Amino acid sequence: MTAEECVFCKIIRGELPSWKVVENDFAIGILDTNPTAEGHCLIIPKRHVRYWHDLNDAETAAVFNTAKTVAKQIKKAFKPDFVCVFIRGGRVKHAHIVLFPSQEGDKLSGFPQSILGTAEINFDDVRMKIISAG
Repeated sequence: MTAEECVFCKIIRGELPSWKVVENDFAIGILDTNPTAEGHCLIIPKRHVRYWHDLNDAETAAVFNTAKTVAKQIKKAFKPDFVCVFIRGGRVKHAHIVLFPSQEGDKLSGFPQSILGTAEINFDDVRMKIISAG
């Protein structure tokens, strides 16, 4: 998907409407149009990248600091027990941080294990694969 076709890039360029909560040189924050709760927001890097780990260091710092600021605003405005963070780039192929308020004991408590279960792994093998990839 190119930046010209990307729905998030169109929002960033002002070609599609959004409910913007923050904007700076590196990111915008908008309300999610399919919210799980009041305050559900997306923090979107302005540069079109699919994977958040492809952002450069300055972009990464700015995008995550923007998410931190908005998370504090969500916490203050809606008083949830938690503001959960999820990083995506799948369905919309543009990296984005998802912020959503959560209460103790709701369906998000314990995510992802509460929904996906626990994988059977060999911890030594997995550890070595990660270390060897560096």
